[in-house]
Amino acid sequence: MLKALVVDDEYLVRMGITQTIDWAEYNVEIIGEASNGEEGLELALQYRPDVIITDIRMPYMNGLELIEKIREQDMLVGIVVLSGYDEFQYAQAALRYGASTYLLKPINIEELADTVRSVGDEILGKKQLSNRYSQLNEEIASISKQFWQDLLHDQLHSEEFIASKIKLLELQLEPGKAMLPLSITYPADNGLQGDAIGKALEDEAAVILEAYSFDQLCLFRDSRLEWVMILRTEEPELAGDSARRLGKQLSEWSQQHFGQALSVGIGKPTEDWNGIVDSYKQAVLAAQRALSGIERVLYAEEEAGARCRREIRDALAFIREHYAGNITVEMVAAAVFVSPTHLMHLFRKDLNKTFYECLTEYRIEEAKRMLRNPMYRVYEVGNQVGFTDSKYFSQIFKKMTGIPPSEYAKTYG
Repeated sequence: MLKALVVDDEYLVRMGITQTIDWAEYNVEIIGEASNGEEGLELALQYRPDVIITDIRMPYMNGLELIEKIREQDMLVGIVVLSGYDEFQYAQAALRYGASTYLLKPINIEELADTVRSVGDEILGKKQLSNRYSQLNEEIASISKQFWQDLLHDQLHSEEFIASKIKLLELQLEPGKAMLPLSITYPADNGLQGDAIGKALEDEAAVILEAYSFDQLCLFRDSRLEWVMILRTEEPELAGDSARRLGKQLSEWSQQHFGQALSVGIGKPTEDWNGIVDSYKQAVLAAQRALSGIERVLYAEEEAGARCRREIRDALAFIREHYAGNITVEMVAAAVFVSPTHLMHLFRKDLNKTFYECLTEYRIEEAKRMLRNPMYRVYEVGNQVGFTDSKYFSQIFKKMTGIPPSEYAKTYG
């Protein structure tokens, strides 16, 4: 049944409209009456009618102002304006403001009922069409996510099928434009649900991207620990540095918002659809390297600490290779040909962390990786990542992640 609202400052006119017509016969329900535009706007926002019947001249807020306010609210509603003959110019203005039609006073009751029914049916049709578009957009979003997942995981082998999906999703690349994949990895140790993290990430990315020359082709959750973002750029040669800055902003936002930084791996820009799979794999590997905790954002084929001085890069490489053993700063310093004191100074200067903080972070990240694999027992993991005392391992693990290793394995394994 159509819902209609009557707005007129004359009591007798309102009574005539609401009481002398059998609105049920026209499948219309009068959901409210108002004596001026201000009251009418309040009722319209509250009840969301399909049709508003309004006079032009009213106190506080006239009919034209009411129509303008209604359209500002982007409300899908038909508006029938009642106008005297000497107000004809106002009726024409009402049409320009967005009224559906107008009727001249004195009102023919039958004509008014037919008009309300006709305008209401038109509005219902538009609402149904709007709902259909919304459903289609939701389906397109699902199709887009599935397409990207299948494509990036190398599950699509028909060039004709890929081409049809690219056309459907309007993903065609113009000359000079390139795609750039980001693998956004979140250990999820803060106890939040993945969907909550994903929604917050989606909202924040939309805000941050406004400052960059990127179009976002997609952002979706690929697994419990990873989100994928595909960007399109007109400046492939500058895309890597821009994406690095974007990744750092997202990582810092995550640290502030969830108390833990996410890691971002960036693939190489590609103008070729056949190259996006390899570029995505590069991004995933870069994100995995970034999980060491030494650097949170890494470009394709870039090693953690690549922009640090040579001694730090060599020291980090030593950590990655020997973390499971009983290594000390003296051992590492000897391997990179500097004194222990100087090496500790360089760690603090380049990474703003101590040597032992970096070593412990790497060991804990490796422990988390192993705990996510059910083939490893909790009691085995600490020893395999360099902690000879299982009790001490559990204490450090809980201090850095917020939960014991056994609970982590149960939650994320």
